[in-house]
This record gives sequence, C-alpha cells and structure tokens, in this order.
Amino acid sequence: MSDDSKSAGKKKIPLQNRLSSIVGHGQEKLTSRVKEWDARKAIDAVLDAPKSLQREWQKHGATGILTKFPIFVVAMCLLATTFFVYHSGFLDGTSLKDTDEPSLKVNGDLEVYLPSGSPVKETIKEVEQNWSTNVMIIYIDSPDKPIDDRRILQEMSYVEKKLNPRISDPTDDVIYALSLSTVVKEVNSSAPRLREALIYQLAAEGCPDNDPDCAALVAAGWIDDITSNGDPILGNYSIPSQQTINTIVNEMYEDDGTPSPGLDKLTRDTDGDGFLDRAVIIIAVDEEKSAKEVIEQTQQILNDISKEERACSWDSNGQPSPDLCTWDDLGISMTLTGPVPITNAVTEFSFKLFWQIFPMAVVLVAIGLFVFHSDVLQTGSWRPIQGFKVVVIAGLPTLCSVFWTLGMMGWTDYEVTMTVIIVGPILLALGVSYGLHITNRYAEETGSKDEKIRQSLSSTGRAVFLSAVTTVIGFISLTFTPMKPIETVGIALSGGIVIVYILTMLMVPNLTLLLDLRKPKHPPLPVFEKTVQIPIKFSKAVIAFFILMIFVSGYWGQANVEENIDLLGMAPEDEPSVVTMKQYSKDFNAGQVGMILVHGDISGDAPITEAEPVEKLLGISALEDELNTIDQTTAVSIVFLMKSVGVGVNGSGAPIWDVLNQPFFPEDLRDAFEPYINRTYTEDLTYWELLTSPRANGTENENIERFLLNVFYESLTDETRGLFISDDYSRNLIYVDMPFVPVAETSKAVTLVNEYTSRDYEGNIHAEDLTGVAAVAIAVNELIVGSQWSSLGFAVILTIMTLAIVFKDIRFSLWTTAPVIATVALQWLVMWRMDVSLSLVTVMIGSILVGVGVDFSIHIANRIRELGGGIEAIRTSTVSTGMSLFEAATVTTLGMVTAYQIPIPEIKPFITVIIILLWIAAASALILLPAIFVLLDELGIGSTGGSSSMARKLGLGKISNRGDIDAMDATLIPDYGDAW
Repeated sequence: MSDDSKSAGKKKIPLQNRLSSIVGHGQEKLTSRVKEWDARKAIDAVLDAPKSLQREWQKHGATGILTKFPIFVVAMCLLATTFFVYHSGFLDGTSLKDTDEPSLKVNGDLEVYLPSGSPVKETIKEVEQNWSTNVMIIYIDSPDKPIDDRRILQEMSYVEKKLNPRISDPTDDVIYALSLSTVVKEVNSSAPRLREALIYQLAAEGCPDNDPDCAALVAAGWIDDITSNGDPILGNYSIPSQQTINTIVNEMYEDDGTPSPGLDKLTRDTDGDGFLDRAVIIIAVDEEKSAKEVIEQTQQILNDISKEERACSWDSNGQPSPDLCTWDDLGISMTLTGPVPITNAVTEFSFKLFWQIFPMAVVLVAIGLFVFHSDVLQTGSWRPIQGFKVVVIAGLPTLCSVFWTLGMMGWTDYEVTMTVIIVGPILLALGVSYGLHITNRYAEETGSKDEKIRQSLSSTGRAVFLSAVTTVIGFISLTFTPMKPIETVGIALSGGIVIVYILTMLMVPNLTLLLDLRKPKHPPLPVFEKTVQIPIKFSKAVIAFFILMIFVSGYWGQANVEENIDLLGMAPEDEPSVVTMKQYSKDFNAGQVGMILVHGDISGDAPITEAEPVEKLLGISALEDELNTIDQTTAVSIVFLMKSVGVGVNGSGAPIWDVLNQPFFPEDLRDAFEPYINRTYTEDLTYWELLTSPRANGTENENIERFLLNVFYESLTDETRGLFISDDYSRNLIYVDMPFVPVAETSKAVTLVNEYTSRDYEGNIHAEDLTGVAAVAIAVNELIVGSQWSSLGFAVILTIMTLAIVFKDIRFSLWTTAPVIATVALQWLVMWRMDVSLSLVTVMIGSILVGVGVDFSIHIANRIRELGGGIEAIRTSTVSTGMSLFEAATVTTLGMVTAYQIPIPEIKPFITVIIILLWIAAASALILLPAIFVLLDELGIGSTGGSSSMARKLGLGKISNRGDIDAMDATLIPDYGDAW
C-alpha cells in the first residue's frame, strides 16, 4: 500500500512544478556550458576544420562530409529555401511582397504554343507589321431596351469616348474601337467629310502639282466655306436621332431582311424576338502598353460609368431629361473579355490559384506519410513520434525542393507557361519516396548513428540516384516537343527531380541523425501475400489479360480518343472574362478571332500596271461572300464599310450633282461624274452602290472610280480606315470570326477558309491563309499527336538503355520496363472510357508515366535480381515490396488529388487519368512483372544473365542477405565505397 501511495504521490506533482524543474535544469546546463566555453579552443577548432573535413573525406568519403555538421547543413538548406520561397510566387500579394508584378514570368499568349518558323506564326508577325492583334471585347447585355435604341447607343458612345478620347490619335492606349455605335457615328458624320473630300479632290484634279496657290484649290476653299454651313444638318460624329439611327441600321440588313455579316459581328438578337439585345465593343490596344495596366484602367472606367447617374433620356433637341439613371436603371451591363483579358487571367491568376491549394497538398501528403509510418496499418498500435519524424525527414526536403524549383524560375526570370502549374503536385508526390528509401534502411541497420547512416547511404544511395535518373529521363523527353508549354513542363519537372535528389542527399541523412529515427520491422500484410499468388499460379492468364487490354486500347481506344485543343480550357474557368467569352462565343458565333491578309493596292493612286482598285475590291467582296457561306463563320472587310456609309438619304444623288453641275467645273469632268451621281436609287444610296453600279451597267469610268475611292478614304476617320487598310493601302485585312467549338469542327471551317483564299478572284488579289486563334488551334492540334509519340518513344528507349547499362543486361532491362510500357499503352483505353480528349495537358501523360512508373518496376525487379531469380525470389520480392508500392501510389495520389481544386478545366481530366494510370502502373509492377518472370522461369529462359544467374544455376546462388535488402536498395550494392 505504501508503494502505491508513493506512486500516486508522484503522479500528483503539479504540471507547473514539473515545467519549472525542466526549465531550471535547462538553465543550469546552459550556464555550465557558457562557463566552460574556451575561446581559444573554439578558434583552434575553426582553423582545424579544413583538415578535419579532409580526414573525414579520406575515411568515409562524401557521406562523412555531408553528415559531419548536421545542424549546419540543414540550416543552410532552409536558409536557401527562404530565398527561393520569396521568388516562387508563394508570397505574392502578401505584406511580405506586395508588388503587383508576379514572381513567375508566365506567358499566356496564344502564340507561345507554336514553334519558331510555324507558317501560322509567321503570318501573325506579318499582320502585326500594320495591325495590333491585342484585342479586348466589351460584351454588352441589354434585355430591356434594344441595342439600337438611341439611349443605349449613347451609353456605348460614352464608354468609347472615355476609353478612346482622342480619335485617330496614337497617343492614347486604344488604337481603334469598333461597335454599332462607332459605325453609326461614322456614317452619321460621313456626309460632311464626304462633301469636303469631294470638293478638294475635284480641285486637286485641276492642280496636278498640288500647288497651294492653284486657282482651283482657292475656289475649293471658298466653296467649302459656303457649303460647310450645312454640315450640322448633314451630321457629325455623334449618335444622331432615332430616325437616322433606324435608317443607318436598316442599311446593314440584306434585301431578304437577314442581318449582314457586318451587323452580326457587332450586335445580335439572341432570343429571336426581333430586337437586338446583345452587342460588343471591339477594342485594339497598343502592344507597347502593359496589358495588366490597360485592363485595370478599362475595368475601372466601366465600373465608374456603371454607377454614374446620367439623364435617362435626351429629347430631339439634345436636351437631357431631369430624371437620372444608372446602368442598373437602364437594364444594361458591360463585361470585359477577349484575348487580352483572358491571357492576363492566365498570367496573373494561375499560380495564385496554385499557391492557394498547395498547402492542402502538403497536409494530405503529410497525413499519408504519418499514417503509413506510425504503425497503425501494420500493427494497429500508434507511434505518433515515429510518424512525425518520418514526415519531417521525408517531407521537408521535398517541400523545399518545390520552392527551390519554382523559386529558381522566378529568380532567373525564366519564362514559363500555365502548364507548369502541375509541377508542384507532381514533385511533392514523387519526392518523398527518395527520403523514405534512406530512412527505411537507416532504421534497419545496427550500430551507432553515424555507422547506420553511412551503411544506409552506401546501400541506397545509388538506388536513389538510379530512381532519379530514370524519372528525369521520362520528364526530359517532354523537352523534345516543338511546343513551348510542354517543353517548360519537361524542364521544370526534370530540373525539379534533380533538385529533389540533391536536397534529399543533403538533408535526409542529417535530419535522420538529428531525429534518430528508430523503426521496428514488420511482416508483410496478408493481402500482398494473397495477391502475389495470382501471377505465380496464373502467369500466362495474367500476361494474356494485359495483352488483350493493350490490344483493345490500341485498336479501339486510340481510334476513339479525339484531339481537342480547348484554349479556353487552359484559363481559370471562374474568371469573369472567361465566363463572358464563352457566352460571347455562343451568342455571336465568335471568339476565335481570325484574320486574312490580302495583298493589293486599293487606293485611287494604285499603279496603273496593276488591276484597277475597284476590281480588287470586287475580288475582296467575292472572297468575303464566299467566307460567309461557311457554317458558323463571319467575315468582314472594308467593303462592309462601303456598303454602310451613305452618300444621301433621299434615294437620289441629285443634291451632290447640284454641287458639281456648276460652270467652274470642267465639262468633261461633269460628263464623267454624271453616270455615278445624277441618278435615282431604289433605296438609300451607299458608297458601294455609287462605286460599282455603273461598272455593272458597263458605263464605268476608271478615272472616276479612282477619284471616288480617294474621296471615300478621305471621308473616313483614320482610326476606322486603319481597321481594314494599311497606311500605304497595299495590304488589307478581312476579319474572320468563329466560335469556340470542338477542334474537329474548327478544322473543317479553317480548311474551307484556306480553300477559298487559295482561289483566283477578280483584280488578281493574293490572300494569305487564315491566321489567328482558330488557325493556331489547328496548328497545335496537328503537333500534339506527333509530339506525343516522339517524346514517349525517347523516354522509353532511353530508359531501357539506362537500365541496361546499370544492370549490364539488356534482357533484364526490357523485362523491367515492360510493365511501364503496358501502362502507357493502356492510357488510350482509360482516356476513351473516361471521355478525355488529347489536349495540351493530357499529351504529356505518357512521358510522365514513364518517369513515375519505372520506379515501381525497379522496386521488384531489383530485389528479384539480388535474390538470384527463381519462383521463391519472385514471391519474396513481390510480397516484401507490396506495401512500399501501395504507400508510394497512395502518397502520390494524395499529392496530386489537390490539383482538382485548380479551377482550370484542362487540369482535371489530366489528373484523373494520371491517378488511374498510376494505380495501373503499381498493379502492373505487382502482378504483370512477377508473371513475366515466372513465365520466363517456367520456360527455362531465365530473367537475368551474368554471374548471379550462373551462380543460381550451379546451386551457389543464394546471395547474402545483408539484413533483408530493401526493395529499392542499390542496383549494384558495393561491399565498400560511398553513396556518390
């Protein structure tokens, strides 16, 4: 009883007293250490450090050097990690790094997907010599009032004026703005400019030397002053009355009442009620300006105007009503989208989203490691300290490696693409296994801590190195593709694995020494003992099953997997610009902006040695009409403007003819103009009718046609003219819009477009092939299939060669790689059944699987080789490594599953297929590989050659245990030497 009382008394010691005792003991120990410290001895130790390191190198090699100063090495690695964390993007947007510029230089531009020298890329460069390809779109929704309502057009015009305050002035950020509002303003103001241009162009005919003192020019100035008094009546650059708007918009419908392609490009009736309820403002921005800055300014303007209270209506005299309205009151909304905002979304948000979900991946991997190494699964008991130590030893170096990899990219300003976002989860999932190989061996060795770590590195160092090399081979093969996004993933993953290996060899041994990990041995789980019976008893059936599945995958699976480049799928799906672009694509049959470059001078001053400029315009018009017959394709050229700009509104050219029919105009000039002007038209006279009707009747005059062309071009604002025509008039653009549809449909449309551009047209115009978003998608789609086979072939062949060199046996190398090849071959079956298309992300699956899956095969194959082959060796190897395979597959899955939280559509099917094939790779190593070795043994072929096989055949082949060699131990375990 007394003993129990004493025991109970001890247990009742207050926690405060216990803590005080511990703290007091620590203070005493620290005080004694300070008193015993000898400065002279410390200096001698520092001076003797080089010699000490030299002695350690001679005695224990690099391993001794690495583990001589554990705390120092770990501290230096962690210190370096803090530097790379700063440049990795992890701190972007925080108080520690509040700069607006992202750490990682992400290129989300569409052109990055094309290799150098691509015809499509070269055509884009040629277009960019005269036109900006940086386009933004303001998507307008007006369900309450029609878009062609004067009040809605006024609001659109107000936005355009704020964004582009200086028309035809390059000093602002906007090069041009195109919308129904700008067309209405352009047409409304064309009559005064047309009057002025007509007068001065006529005068110039009498002054060929452009003499400013020429009598005709003086007279023209006098006439201009007199006739300009009527300009306010003719119109100006503003939104006119509703009646004039209706007249202008009606001109944009075909004779059968259907909207013209030009009108369809700018506004749509999406619900079929006869009213236009959707519209766009297409804006080209200066390529020299920062896209992010322009987007922020534009969005801020839209936000401010949406809340600004303006008159709810204006009367016919231009006076505002007393009532004030915001956009909510008017029932309209405007959202920014287009290639530039989407590219910016990819650039700005991809890695921000990644770093938001990355901590979850770290937690899941840590939980996985903790569960597997706290003995819960093996014994049912719980060893939390042991599990925590393994998490730190195996997880910390891998976590540092991820920061190092991404941080190096940010520090060196290496340009990456969105696809690099998958690097983090893959490295995190794969890297922990390297540390586990060393810690598992350390726990199994005997002796002092230094002896145990040296023995574990000697036995597993080369194995870890081989594992890293084979993984790098799979990843580096991605760099042999001509597409930059895939190449950057290959560089990042292969470089990341190298960093994982280096930090593993630096940190894991020292962390193991510091934490002194001790793990008991456990027998294999019964499930793996039962599983191994399948390939041993039914080896032929297992092999036949895999061959059948591979045949199904290759014959039916591959044929049913579509190649589909979904460019919107590479952008964050929740971003407003992406959501709006999808809606715009649906409503307008647009979104994939395209351009056709047409060569041919269409000015009135075109060389007389060429075809007449009107003939070239007729050729452009014919090509435009052909393009508009293609399903879901809209084409617009300068001809659209000529058909929209009116010369008069009363159906007759008499008012203009009255100006020309004056005594001071030469009689022959009046006679030439009369067929073009002094006639009555059945509907409002457009410039296209004025220019081409006499030619249709055989009464054309080429000189007058050239004259009228010069008048027309002078009547346009520079900004509007520059939309379609280069400054020297020798190059023209036809804008071609297509919606975002499956690549097969896009391919058909692009093929038809290029077929039409290759034909001969009036005026001998020369049209280039289509370029732009759709053309890029098709070009990339054609590249991904070839890229997949080339990178995959390189990965498999180089892996076989590497293993053959290490094993010194080509046959053994082939057997080891067979499960990996089988897994890669089954990807078509998985993609087919999961309805996953071949995309810019999924094209990398094969090469990544080679890098990941070969480790699983090496686990078992290397153990079989060390045990000398035979059925018992196969059984022992498979059973003992089953748990390791299960752990590796589980932890890798936990690391990658968090990528589902990245809101980029193309990432999710990629992760799904990778995870499924990852488990197939583990199953192939656990079932198919033993079945192959069993069949070879039954046939008497022998799985291995060399001395080990010979020794086994002679009955001498039981190799020394060396303490139950680990599944991933050295491929050629030396009796002496170093892990390096």
